[in-house]
Amino acid sequence: MTAWRLFKSGEHQEFLARTFRLLKPLTHKTTKVEYSAWRKKWVELGEEDKKQIVERVELLPHCPFFILFLDARNSDAVSLLSTIESVVEQIYSDWLLCITNGELLEHDLSDKIRDLKDSRIQLVNSKENIIGDWVVELTPGIRLHEAALCAASFSLVENPEISIIYSDHEHVDPTGNYCDPHMKPDWNPDLFAAMNYVGPLVFCEKKLWEKHKDESIDQYDFLLKATGSLSIKNILHVPLVLASIQIGGDGKHLEPPCERIVNDLPTPAPRVSILIPTRNQGRMLGRCLKSIYKETSYKNFEIVLVDHETTQTKALKVIEEFKANENFQVVGFSGSFNFSAIMNAAAAVAKGQVLVLLNNDTEIVDPGWLTELVSQVSRPEVGIVGALLLFGDGTIQHAGIHPDTNGLMRHGHKHLSGESSGYFNRLKAVHEVAAVTGACLAIEKSTWVDLGGLDEENLTVAYNDVDICFKAREKGLRVIFTPYSKVVHHESVSRGVDDNPVKNVRLRQELKTMSDRWNEMLTVDPAYSPNLSSDEDGFNLAKEPRDRNLKNLDINV
Repeated sequence: MTAWRLFKSGEHQEFLARTFRLLKPLTHKTTKVEYSAWRKKWVELGEEDKKQIVERVELLPHCPFFILFLDARNSDAVSLLSTIESVVEQIYSDWLLCITNGELLEHDLSDKIRDLKDSRIQLVNSKENIIGDWVVELTPGIRLHEAALCAASFSLVENPEISIIYSDHEHVDPTGNYCDPHMKPDWNPDLFAAMNYVGPLVFCEKKLWEKHKDESIDQYDFLLKATGSLSIKNILHVPLVLASIQIGGDGKHLEPPCERIVNDLPTPAPRVSILIPTRNQGRMLGRCLKSIYKETSYKNFEIVLVDHETTQTKALKVIEEFKANENFQVVGFSGSFNFSAIMNAAAAVAKGQVLVLLNNDTEIVDPGWLTELVSQVSRPEVGIVGALLLFGDGTIQHAGIHPDTNGLMRHGHKHLSGESSGYFNRLKAVHEVAAVTGACLAIEKSTWVDLGGLDEENLTVAYNDVDICFKAREKGLRVIFTPYSKVVHHESVSRGVDDNPVKNVRLRQELKTMSDRWNEMLTVDPAYSPNLSSDEDGFNLAKEPRDRNLKNLDINV
């Protein structure tokens, strides 16, 4: 965040995590919720629950018909029968299960399938000429929740423009215990480009499926093709645990494989203006500037240093030393501290096509940090890009911001190892987030101008970085976090205690500004799930879902 803490005299502002302590009436820490208890309360259905769902199905204005394909190749009897049984147990009845490559089944297994005496189960030789509305391709061993097709039906009737639906899923360990639910975000194209986070249960409109189906490719490759022609309004995430995956004792298949997506730099590579605010703290400033010049492999940059009335001899010496560089300029700033005004002043004189906001308590340790930021922010659909920030001990300080309904901003994965793969490999993937911190933030100057820069009237110290991220998203631009740009943020060096009541009033007013201005957007997080807690800095289960759940499954039309 841009709660800038540079003043040795006590004027420095504490990072927002400390601010939360001052806002106790607005926030609280929750106790970690165990999945077994959560599942029993929100996923498992009693007889009365099932009865109510059946009654609601009968009220549907129309009932979508599902075709479920199950490939018998390379499957064992236990896995295949488990999946078949989960389909037969569906509360919703309008479906057809087509088992392909049935000729490969052992005789005894074929008999067991026939013994189910369900005409909706068929052994088919091809996927051609099958009548239905929606297609689901299943892998043996995947079990559907008994209300999976009901949930999809309700969603389809509510959202007729939808072409693809995916859900959350859980895992089953070798002892039969349900564990490790994967609570997913809504459609996040950058995350999906890196990994198939939407599987294993995906419903595809039959017309779309027929257009892109290819027997030679797997589900992920098929979905990459199919979703390429769709907009966000055509892809629906149903935040319900509707499928289970069996895992071995080694946790195999728990985390989806992840690929780094590398984007080429524009030609020619744009000039970058690195905007750094500072006041005194000469040792810290010197370390920051030296690391930029020494470690950065991207050479087409300038540094715009904004000096806010520095008086410290060491700091003045450092500034004078770096003035000898042709790509270094100093801008003076006087008056009361206003981070937004300081950065706006720096941006006004910057010559670069790309602006990078960078705190003076950072240190560059990754030569490719700037190349990665520029390659991402130069994409036409991207508005702002943030880096992975590490504490001095190598643990994570920032990996994207998650807002909560109170307007406070949480940092997911905080304090995990910098080498951690994160929540279901999230820290290995470039992906869209709600906001990133101004401690290291890249934005094209044209976008900065279009968005009006930072709000120096109402957000002088805190939340101004989140505010500009929300402005970008409001205009349809993505805010991206990349783990492939790593920067050390020596936050503790300049951390103080913002216990002045006057400053507390200022913080509360800035919080109110955010809540009033972005009320609806505070509940929309492209990287988070309504099944995860919004009042702590981690991917932990919420005490209760913030969206519908399987106990109150209903239709709203």
